[in-house]
Amino acid sequence: MTEAVRQFVYKFYLSPIIYDNGYNPVNTATWVLLLLLWVFLTLKLLKRLGIKIDSAFVAAVSPYIFVGASLRVLEDAGVVSPPLSYLLVTPLIYFFVFFCCVALLTITSLATFRLVGVAWFFANLGILLCAGEVEVVALWVLPAVVGVAGLFFGAVYAVAASVGPRLRFLTERLNASVLAAHLLDASSSWVGIDFLGYTGKHVVERALVEHTGSGGGSAVGMFPLKLGMLVPVLFLLETLFGESESEKVSELKILVLLVLLVVGLALAVRNTLRMILGV
Repeated sequence: MTEAVRQFVYKFYLSPIIYDNGYNPVNTATWVLLLLLWVFLTLKLLKRLGIKIDSAFVAAVSPYIFVGASLRVLEDAGVVSPPLSYLLVTPLIYFFVFFCCVALLTITSLATFRLVGVAWFFANLGILLCAGEVEVVALWVLPAVVGVAGLFFGAVYAVAASVGPRLRFLTERLNASVLAAHLLDASSSWVGIDFLGYTGKHVVERALVEHTGSGGGSAVGMFPLKLGMLVPVLFLLETLFGESESEKVSELKILVLLVLLVVGLALAVRNTLRMILGV
């Protein structure tokens, strides 16, 4: 490996993990490509394990979104030290939680798997409050984030339900869950950046904040950005997979929606926990 390649890998991949200094265009594009590949590999793995990908599976996996987000906050709070803390930084944390999920799925029922996830999340919260040098400093953040996201979600849902069949797909349970998760992410970014002085770590988010609001520095543009990206994606998924009677195609659609749910909700939970605890 030449020195130039080493410097490239260090600058765009290793440094963001070691110093947790956010994303750049290179690693963002790489993680997106890896995520797409991971969806297909996961589909094959779950089929081999005999696990049916349906709404019950999504419900069972959902607590682990909170697990991953709270593990990330453990790293943010300095509870876990290097090199172990590197495992809790993107993208490694996704692999870590994924392999934990696969291991648990092979030895437990779906119901037990879900309960383990809930217990793990609350254990992480307990560790944060007991072992971390943190305390609840802004509990108002939770109703603020949920309330603002709820207003946007309610408006979109009402419009989708009333204008006719073309937007009715947005009212379907899993599609609506994905939309709600990303609006929670947008809401948490807006509250954190506009009111508490936090900064965004994602490339698009940082660029948007710089050019939004009076003189820049506002994350209010996250709401139209999320809607502008998600609605076409959900429409495309519905168009491509909605009418298919193939079980494989249906499971692929659900898995893609689950990935979208994970990406949105994990960020929302992490952001909200950080703000509540002042991390």
